[in-house]
Amino acid sequence: MGQNRVERVYRLWEAVVFRRGSPDTAARYVDPAIIQSWQRCLSRNLSPERPVAKRLDDGEIRARRKQYARLIEIARLFLERLYHLVTGSGFVVVLLDREACILELMGDEEILNRDYYFRVGEFWDEESKGTNAMGLAKVEQKHVQVYATEHYCRANHWLTCSAAPIRNEDGEMIGILDVSGDYRRAHAHTLGMVVAAVQAIENHLRLEAAGAEISRSYSNIAAIVEAISDGLVSFDHHGSVTMVNHVAARMLGVTVADCLGQPLDKMLNLPTATIRNIIEGQQVLTDQEIFVDTGRGPMYFLMSGRPILDGEQKVCRGVVTLRPMGSVHRLITKMVGASARFTFEDILGSSPSIRRAIQAAKSVARSTSTVLLEGESGTGKEMFAQAIHNASPVAAGPFVAINCGAIPRELVESELFGYEEGAFTGARRGGRPGKFELANGGTVFLDEVGDMPWETQAALLRVLQEKQVVRVGGLKPIPVTIRVIAATNRDLKKEVEKGNFRGDLYYRLNVVSIRVPPLRERREDIALLVQHFIQKFSALLRMPPNEIDPAVLDIFYLYSWPGNVRELSNLIERAVNLAQGKPIAVEHLPDYLQAMLKAGGTANLTVPHLPEAAFYRQQRQLIVETLETVEGNIAKCSRVLGISRSTLYRKLKRYGISVPRKIM
Repeated sequence: MGQNRVERVYRLWEAVVFRRGSPDTAARYVDPAIIQSWQRCLSRNLSPERPVAKRLDDGEIRARRKQYARLIEIARLFLERLYHLVTGSGFVVVLLDREACILELMGDEEILNRDYYFRVGEFWDEESKGTNAMGLAKVEQKHVQVYATEHYCRANHWLTCSAAPIRNEDGEMIGILDVSGDYRRAHAHTLGMVVAAVQAIENHLRLEAAGAEISRSYSNIAAIVEAISDGLVSFDHHGSVTMVNHVAARMLGVTVADCLGQPLDKMLNLPTATIRNIIEGQQVLTDQEIFVDTGRGPMYFLMSGRPILDGEQKVCRGVVTLRPMGSVHRLITKMVGASARFTFEDILGSSPSIRRAIQAAKSVARSTSTVLLEGESGTGKEMFAQAIHNASPVAAGPFVAINCGAIPRELVESELFGYEEGAFTGARRGGRPGKFELANGGTVFLDEVGDMPWETQAALLRVLQEKQVVRVGGLKPIPVTIRVIAATNRDLKKEVEKGNFRGDLYYRLNVVSIRVPPLRERREDIALLVQHFIQKFSALLRMPPNEIDPAVLDIFYLYSWPGNVRELSNLIERAVNLAQGKPIAVEHLPDYLQAMLKAGGTANLTVPHLPEAAFYRQQRQLIVETLETVEGNIAKCSRVLGISRSTLYRKLKRYGISVPRKIM
């Protein structure tokens, strides 16, 4: 730009700034952005003679530089390079923040020593210094050059300023880079150098942001790898371990450092072809059972593996995951409902025989000793087994019930101990764990153990002695830690004498034997059980609890109950359905009871005689105990007993039970 143009711009500046006239439309040699800036300065009544000195104090400067420390650190190298190009020409290289406040500068002594506002903490925005490249770059957010008389303030007419905004990786303006000096020494390419330097700074910012993102991503991946419950091992194309999470190292009983660089096939006792197939054949493995001799002893795992592809879809490495079979079995047993829901509080009864059985079961529950439950069908042996499990040291483990009499003879061993792939025709691919494996860490309940085939009894004895199972068709023993509770409705001792049951297995199972009494030996519990079942089935059918005809209870006390508590439960369920909320009467009983009554009354029932007085004593005692439990509240007492208030008052009068007025 020559001197003539400087003078032409000056005349235009005088016309617009001093005389406040309209810009000459013929002045095509002035950027419209300059004219607009002049007009903004005029609207602010900014003096055109000298700029305003606006500077931060020392404390504010330190805070501002700390805020922009990252930008200053990255830009300093480029400031030095840019200043090297203009050294000795009376120029200054300036780094400003987004508000056009100087953060860093480098320049020749002649301009830095001049009393001219080039100092750290000084603002070069349009509001303070009028039209200038730094302030205009802030407003326009693009690179700009303000030459000589284009400046609003006369005191700046000797300057040429070339500035460009600096943007971060998100495109947000975070600073400004400027080169200012005597317009007579300005070079035509000064603005281009500034723009190039800004691009270099922005590239560095993007690279640094990308590096930080990569670092964050790696940290996230590392955190995820360590957070997953499965063991994870990656390996290179040679099959050597490159990474292992702490879960896998803990499973294998080694340290992470011990694993790195080791051949994966040897570390996991795998055939060499397994890893080679993943790398070379791009084979994906899913839930393959493997047996590993770890630092914690032999363990079974489910292993899955897959190749890892690079950007060109070529295999560069692989990864396998390990899951202990124990955790898999716990998940399976949880999904199929292999859990115990009953506790000792669920076993109802106050008769001496049931209390003795409960006390014995509570005592043995504290240990892990084998328990043999003896009793007729329907007495509640499984309820006892579940209660023992829930009160035992293995309560957190699975509870797996097996009805030995319901499994086909030829499948008993495979059900109990599992089988390997190909063990027999129709065997599931990959094999299947048995009930003992699924019960590992918990309790296995062998119901009707007296019906177990002779040949299976030997295998069961071996498992109980050695604490390990061998699957059908397999060779490797699988350690198991389980508690065994067996139940039978037979006299196993007599079965041993007959040669139907192994004597050594009988004595292995009969560590602690508990006899669960039949219902006919605990008739005093019938009323309580009846009320419990009425409440239960009424709630299921969404009906109010039924009352019960005393004649029905009389029959219940006289009947022999060959099906025990199970028969009573089924009978009450039937009666509640038939009564439909009305009192349960004799007509709601099964036909065989009604037929016996019609044939000759209760005397014809082939059961031990229970005096009528005993029944009334038991009913009276039940009412008294219930009243004490509900603290004499008649409404609550009637709800618990499943009878109406009027019926309760009638029974209170009949049995001579007095209730203090204050609690009625």
